[in-house]
Amino acid sequence: MKPIVLTACCIVVLAMAGCSKDDAETLARKERVAALLAEARQAEAEGDAAAAESLYRQILAVEPSDANIHLSLAILSQDARKNYLEAMYHYQRYLDLMPASEKATMVQDRLISARTLLANQLATEIVAREQRAIASERDALQTQLKELEKTVRSLNTTIGSRDAEIVELQGEVKRLTRLVEKLKASEVETRATHASEIAAARKELEAERSKPDLSDTADQVAAAREEARKILEEPDGGVPEKDVALRAIAENATDEAPIAATPTRGKRYVVRPGDTFSAIAREAYGNAAEWPRIRDANRSTANPNGRLLAGESILIP
Repeated sequence: MKPIVLTACCIVVLAMAGCSKDDAETLARKERVAALLAEARQAEAEGDAAAAESLYRQILAVEPSDANIHLSLAILSQDARKNYLEAMYHYQRYLDLMPASEKATMVQDRLISARTLLANQLATEIVAREQRAIASERDALQTQLKELEKTVRSLNTTIGSRDAEIVELQGEVKRLTRLVEKLKASEVETRATHASEIAAARKELEAERSKPDLSDTADQVAAAREEARKILEEPDGGVPEKDVALRAIAENATDEAPIAATPTRGKRYVVRPGDTFSAIAREAYGNAAEWPRIRDANRSTANPNGRLLAGESILIP
């Protein structure tokens, strides 16, 4: 209340002294300041710190060098508004305007206190900001973790499917390996069988080659048949019994071609074990591709299944 009393005293003194025009303006300004100050004190007493702060600022707009107003605004900013930076400014302005005041020590202490409170406030804000940033980052990481877990589950499913395919393929490989082994064993057995058959056929061929040539005997048979034919053309009367026998032989004779030891054109050939149409054609004609000629020439007398049988007599056309 001291500033109000002092202001009122000044107004009274000036009024009694007879102020000039400038003094009237000064008086009006001071009256304005006194009115604003009274309203600010009333608002502050009622706990309306915002209104009090606004009124103090209006006073400073009129009287920017009023140290007491700076002090009042500093105390309000620190204690009620918690605006420590604002409080520090006004404390410093008070010390600049009234460095030798009896309140200077108190103001300096409050300035130090405001600085400490500001530092704590800033630290708290920094920590809160960092905590918010950490929480935000944690949320982002949790989202990424969920996505990664989803990806891992998908990959595990794919891996399980691939493992099943691998097991199936391994089983298929084992099966094919066993099949190949069986085929190899069968091939070895077949080769052994063929080797024995080839050896037997070679042995028979050597035996056939060691037999005497029947070509001369075949010529003799042909000559005998010719003689028998001539006899058959003669009348039957008075034919000796031996001629009758010759006639019977001639009647039973066929037009078969003579038998040769090896496949020869125009002759018959006795099939040996291991003979095939192509092998006989290669030996008779010098070209295995001519084998259909031999098959077609013996369709009426060949084995019904079309295969050659050892001991069978065939015609080489």
